Amino acid sequence: MKVRALWICAIMTGLVFGALADGQPMDKDEEKIIKSRMIPYPQKVTLSDGPVVIMDKRLVVNVTMKGDAGSFVKRVAKLYKEYFNVKPNLIFKSDVTINIPKDGYHFKSSKSSGLSISASNENGVLNALKTLRQLAEPERGVEKLSYYFLPEMTVEDAPAMAFRGMHICWFPESEAIFIEKCIRMAAYYKFNYVVLEPWAVFDYKSHPEFSWAEKKVKTKTIRRLVRLARSQGLTLIPQLNLFGHAPASRHISGKHPVLDFHPEMQPLFEPDGWTWCLSNPATRRYLTEMTLELYEAFECPPYFHIGCDEAYSMGTCLTCRRADYAALLKDHLLYFRKLFKERGAQIMMWHDMLVVKGDPRWKGYVAMGSEKIGTEALLNVLPRDIIICDWQYYTVPKKEEQQWPTMQYFHGKGFSVLACPWKDPKGIKSQSKLVLEKGMAGMLCTTWNYMHSRDMYRMLYYDAHAVWGYDGTGWNAASAFNQHLRQVGWDMPIKHYRDTGVSHWQVPPENALLH
Repeated sequence: MKVRALWICAIMTGLVFGALADGQPMDKDEEKIIKSRMIPYPQKVTLSDGPVVIMDKRLVVNVTMKGDAGSFVKRVAKLYKEYFNVKPNLIFKSDVTINIPKDGYHFKSSKSSGLSISASNENGVLNALKTLRQLAEPERGVEKLSYYFLPEMTVEDAPAMAFRGMHICWFPESEAIFIEKCIRMAAYYKFNYVVLEPWAVFDYKSHPEFSWAEKKVKTKTIRRLVRLARSQGLTLIPQLNLFGHAPASRHISGKHPVLDFHPEMQPLFEPDGWTWCLSNPATRRYLTEMTLELYEAFECPPYFHIGCDEAYSMGTCLTCRRADYAALLKDHLLYFRKLFKERGAQIMMWHDMLVVKGDPRWKGYVAMGSEKIGTEALLNVLPRDIIICDWQYYTVPKKEEQQWPTMQYFHGKGFSVLACPWKDPKGIKSQSKLVLEKGMAGMLCTTWNYMHSRDMYRMLYYDAHAVWGYDGTGWNAASAFNQHLRQVGWDMPIKHYRDTGVSHWQVPPENALLH
C-alpha cells in the first residue's frame, strides 16, 4: 500500500509540475500572488502565460550594461550563486546606447532565450538581481530544493529619487547582527544610502570617554559593514551630533556616557549636559577629532551627518548666554562644513533649529529654533551645499496648500532638501509626492527605536515604495516581507532564535510566566 501511495503521489506531483512547465493561462489571482512578492513594486510588470523558466546551471543569463564590466562579473556571479544556489552561465555585453535611468533596470525571463538583464550601471544590475530573488520560487514536489524557477515575464523599473536613504540608530542595546540585518534589508529594498548613527557606542580612540565602556563597537566592525553595504549597492554615512543630543542618548533616559563618569568634563557642555557648549574652544577640538575618526572608519563617504536637532538648552551657560549666540552657531556650522568640504564631502543636518518655534508659518509642523540664533540671517549665509534633512513625522493637515511648508521654505532658498518621515504611511506618501513634484533631493526615512515588529515592516515597506515612486497600496505584502527577511538571514547567516524575525522574542521575557 505504501509503495502504491508513493507511486500515485509521484504521478500527481509530475502532473501538477508538468502543467506548470508546459504553461497554463495565468489568471488574475495568480498574477496578484506573484506581483505581491516584489518590494518595492516596479514601474512596469508584464506576465505571460508561457512556461516557467528553470534557474539551473543550464540557464543562460545575458547581462548588458554600459562600459566594461571588469571585476563586476565576479561580484554578480557570487551574488547569483548566493541567491539562487547555482553557478550562473553569465554572458556580459557592453552597450553605450542603453537608455535606462541610473540604478534602473530591465529584465526578461523566457524559457526559449533564458534570462536577460539590461542596466546603465552596476547598481542597476544589482537591483535586477534583488527583484529576481523576490520572484524566484523554490522547486515543487520534492523534499529538498535543487533549483528555483521564474514565470515568463518582463520587468522595467527605475528609482523616482536620486537619494534613497534610511536613518538607522545603533543603540547600546543593539547588537551587530541586528544592525547588519537592517543594512541588508535596506539594500534588498533598493535604498542607496543608510545614515548609521552610533549612540555612544563607537570605540573612539581619540576620546574613549564618549562611548559606553561595555558597549563599544570596534572600527573593524564598522569597516566590515561599510564594505558589505557597498557590495550590495549601498553607501553608509556616519552621524555625530554636533549641537543638541550631545550625550548620544535618549533624553528621557537621563543617561550621559561622558558626564555620568567624568564630571571634570562638564565645561564641554551646557550645564544640563544636553547641548554642546559652542563658546568653549575645547569643544571644537573634541568634536573635530571625533568626527574625523568616525568619518575615516566609514571609509570617507561623500556625506557626513552632523545632527544639530533639538538643542533644547542652547545658550544657557554663562559664556554662551552672554555671547552673540547666532554668531557662535554660524561659525560652528561653517567650520564643519569647511572641514568636510576639504575632504570632498557634504554635511547634512536636521532642519528644526533653523526655523523658529511659534512662527505661524510652521503651525502644526516641527520647528525648534528661536530668535536667539537669528535663523533668517543664518540661512542667508549658509552655503547651499549643506543638505537639509527636514523631519516631519505625522500625517499632514487636510489643506493641500499647507502641506510641508518647512520643506518648501528650505527648497525655495536653494538648499538640497531631504524629506524625513517616520512611520506614518500617509505622511510618507504625502512627503514623497511633494519631493517628486518639487524636484527635491530625495528622502531620508527615519526609524529610531521602532525598527522592530510591525513597525519595521511598515517603515521598510512604505519607505521603499516611496523612494521608487509607488504608493505601496494594492495588497498586503507582509508575508513577502517575512520571506525577504528570512532570505537576508540566510545570507548572514543567522544561527540563533533571538536573531530571527522582526523581534527578539515572540513573548517578552517578563510576560513568559513559568508554571
